[in-house]
Amino acid sequence: MQNSEMAKRGYATSQKQVASETELELKVFTGITGRLAAVDIKAPGGPTDLAEAVTDNARLWNLLFIDMTHKGNTLPLELKNGLLYLAEFTRLHTIKVLNGEAEVGILIEINRSIIAGKRAQLESTQEAA
Repeated sequence: MQNSEMAKRGYATSQKQVASETELELKVFTGITGRLAAVDIKAPGGPTDLAEAVTDNARLWNLLFIDMTHKGNTLPLELKNGLLYLAEFTRLHTIKVLNGEAEVGILIEINRSIIAGKRAQLESTQEAA
């Protein structure tokens, strides 16, 4: 097999791995964001549903925070810093939501922005493969 053919196959394999990781991230963000948006605080069980969805969202952002601070993370510094800021904002805003001092809307907006970015990343990765 020629070197160029081996390189193409290796590149295609790495692109598939990136796409599958992005797909998983997109699925998790979409699921949690859907739960946040679907909560009816006035419905029976609404406050509990809100607390569970907001807490799951906080866990997701905590995982992102940990990933951004890991030595092996190769994202550009500016992007990492932006995600770290959003993780911290999400943590602080989650506390306010759970204390009844703030609404959940901004958390949904942040997640939807991430979802849009992940979709664009996925499309770009699929076009490259």
